[in-house]
Amino acid sequence: MKKSIREVARRLRRSHSTISRELKRNISSIYVPTYYPHPANDKYINRVVFRARRLRLKSEETKKYVIEKLKIGWMPEIISGRLKVEAKLSCVSHEAIYQYIYKDAKELIQYLPRKHKKRNEKYKYRTNKS
Repeated sequence: MKKSIREVARRLRRSHSTISRELKRNISSIYVPTYYPHPANDKYINRVVFRARRLRLKSEETKKYVIEKLKIGWMPEIISGRLKVEAKLSCVSHEAIYQYIYKDAKELIQYLPRKHKKRNEKYKYRTNKS
């Protein structure tokens, strides 16, 4: 018996847009394009595992530019602003530059104005439940 998205949302006490996004994100075409709970859960787990592994600085040219400018004394905020003005390289936020330095290139910390060894986390959005 087919139910509408709004009816399913009412029964689960969720927003209809939440149900719609869940269906759109996790429709599997194993046999017929439909929603299967186990493959949907597998996709969710895969997204959670790989969300923290994305590259901070996507292109090699951008990475070289950032390292070069850090070594001559530029701050990540200035580098980010220049990347937005110069259209030839991909734009990167200053936060992505800081994340790259503190997670992937700790040897560049010495080129930052404040040279902190560790960064304080403002918002802890994920906990390790091992």
